[in-house]
Amino acid sequence: MKYSFFQQVGRVLYPFTIIFKMAFEYLAAYTTFESIADMDKSVEDHIAAHYFDLTESERAIVFMLASRSLMHPGASHLKAETIADQVGVSTKTVYRSIKKLVEVGIVEKVAQSKLNGIKGANIYRILPYVPSSVS
Repeated sequence: MKYSFFQQVGRVLYPFTIIFKMAFEYLAAYTTFESIADMDKSVEDHIAAHYFDLTESERAIVFMLASRSLMHPGASHLKAETIADQVGVSTKTVYRSIKKLVEVGIVEKVAQSKLNGIKGANIYRILPYVPSSVS
């Protein structure tokens, strides 16, 4: 039986999709939201509360992390280089921005290392928005 191009691609991609989903199941332990809508609301609230404290790059990184946290809302596993390429900034800017986002309380960085002890891609958790009480 001869398959068309789309049938062949479909047959190859289906097992890849299952492996891809299974490969990131460990992120379920780092999920910070019940739903994507909850995560989106929290991101909007964080950005509104800290708008003038954040640079354009820092805001773009928050939105990029949120867009990569859909399978497990609030959790993503990315290299700084990947973030830099997606946002269009240098890796140094990513490192500075993540540091600031952690200090402000928008993101939590969970450092990862490979089996040989070398630093690996970090897990980033978008934290739920908690309004600060001003007295």
